[in-house]
Amino acid sequence: MKRKTIAVCVTGFNWENESRIVNGIREGCLRSDIDLLVFATMVRKPEFNAEHTIPENVILGETEIFNLINYDITDGIIILGESIIDEKVIFSIREKAKAHGIPVMNINDPGHTLDKNIILSDKIAMEFIVRHLVVDHGLRKINFIGGFPGNLQTEERLTAYKKVLRENNIPIEEHRISYGEFWKKSYECTEDIIKSGDIPEAIVCASDTMAFFCMDSLKNNGYRIPEDVIVTGFDGISDCEAYSPTLTTARLAFQESGEKAVEIFCDIWAGRETEDIVYVDSVLIRQQSCGCVKVDEHSHLDFYNERYGELNTYKEFNSHLINLNTVFASAETSAEIYAGAKRGAEFFKMKKLFICICPDVENAVNTIADQAEYKGISEKMLCMYSFGSDVPVNTEFRSAELIPESFSGGGEPSFTAFSPIYFKDRFLGYIAYQPSKVKGCGDFFATWVLSIANNAGSFYMNNELEYVVRELENLYIRDPLTGLYNRRGMEKLRYDIIERAKAEGDFVTVLCADIDNLKPINDTYGHEAGDNAILRTAAAVNFSMPRDSVCTRTGGDEFCVILHHKNRDDVDKYIRDVDAALERYNNTAGLPYKIGCSCGYYSIDPDSIVSIDNMMIAADENMYKIKAAKKTLRRSADTAE
Repeated sequence: MKRKTIAVCVTGFNWENESRIVNGIREGCLRSDIDLLVFATMVRKPEFNAEHTIPENVILGETEIFNLINYDITDGIIILGESIIDEKVIFSIREKAKAHGIPVMNINDPGHTLDKNIILSDKIAMEFIVRHLVVDHGLRKINFIGGFPGNLQTEERLTAYKKVLRENNIPIEEHRISYGEFWKKSYECTEDIIKSGDIPEAIVCASDTMAFFCMDSLKNNGYRIPEDVIVTGFDGISDCEAYSPTLTTARLAFQESGEKAVEIFCDIWAGRETEDIVYVDSVLIRQQSCGCVKVDEHSHLDFYNERYGELNTYKEFNSHLINLNTVFASAETSAEIYAGAKRGAEFFKMKKLFICICPDVENAVNTIADQAEYKGISEKMLCMYSFGSDVPVNTEFRSAELIPESFSGGGEPSFTAFSPIYFKDRFLGYIAYQPSKVKGCGDFFATWVLSIANNAGSFYMNNELEYVVRELENLYIRDPLTGLYNRRGMEKLRYDIIERAKAEGDFVTVLCADIDNLKPINDTYGHEAGDNAILRTAAAVNFSMPRDSVCTRTGGDEFCVILHHKNRDDVDKYIRDVDAALERYNNTAGLPYKIGCSCGYYSIDPDSIVSIDNMMIAADENMYKIKAAKKTLRRSADTAE
């Protein structure tokens, strides 16, 4: 029986909160024997009240990864809607899933109601914290530092703070409430509390980050935590256990919500009734900052060891990033650029990594002209690099298959994630990777993926710019009708012929050709016929001469070729080849006119060359002698008739 498959849509699942939810989903999938596919963008929504917005091309490139979802192999979809940078994607996925009969679930996103919804409730969590301080620690003098005034999270947590105080007959004093904007302004708020001289027994912060700044201020002013002032946070981020003292906080049930989502899908697949909205309550985490856990010397040492480890990790990652960019600087092919991802894959402890690029990007001669039309994921993709697998470079596969090999042939359920690779307004492809575990290292991972994308995009763009430069140069030195060189092209290249001839000990020849009877063809059959005669003669001359000859259209019906060759009589053979090519065309074209040309040439040893221009004059004179001889021969034939 085929395993069920759950697809997760999220921004930055390697970020801390998202990674906890995905980890819960992963644990649930392992227990229930379900394959997991994670479609993850890298760029996060701007923070609340942020002044910047995300450019449209970034939104387009990021969210294209969700078009990779194969609804034919998916049995359930989980969307972390609050993290998605473009909410239109949420409804687009829902409609496509509905058409395939696939249930869709939203986690931690009360703003978008889908088929099934899991809400991470924190309404009671702040009550847990404040009640713990009042009931368990017997405190009555408690300050509150919120985020932004009017912000939903701030107001909910402030309401909980006030509720517990009222329940315990503690007066609500407005001067004990301040706003730290979820960031370092909480340091200033704490400084103001200290300056007031009204030092509270505890400071309750509406986020862990604000609690850290609050504790920094207290410690810098000589206050001990928790002996002098207790501090609590909210969110339960990993730094709570690394900071000294460790922070008492409440965390949303991220892991639990992911596990619950898998349980609900299993119930749906089994035909059991499920609630449309499920609330999962947060939990209180007692740590050192409230005194529930003893502070000792080892905890301080652990904190600094943790920070030292983070510093080493940063240095290691930075070296990988430098290596990635160094590889790019010397790469001559895109495959060499992607091969530079090996060290990054090892750093992130990936089981497997595939870099998949759209064929029209990898194989394009010039896609600059096509940029007006946005192109997303191709029906077929090229695997340009694989790690932990032996898939060869340039392996083609269907994008519906997602990766260039099967997901799992038994054993434990597979876990594969996908992130976009794009550059400016162009979608390049995606990376598919199998993590060894879900880990909150979003900054590093996002930077690494975006570096790969920028290097690849720059490489392709440079190639295209080189192509454009060559094309512009060709327009300058090429005849637009025949594609042969014009006089500027001949001037630029003719001395190369002489140098090669000298190096190889060859003769140098200038050959001049003139189309026979072009004016009568034009006058009788029109200029289209005349152009056809020019094109056919140009083709006959070009293909009959040696490959590195400089074939030039010097006038309306005139051509000049500069070439080098071993034997003097080689040129006579080339001219016979021109005549034979035109004769073949005349015999098969069925036109009312015949195309021919007269050729004359002048050859010389390269060491004896004084002037190419003089050789051209001599070759032209010889050509006109041959042309005149042809006319005399035709008149004689006409007289005889």
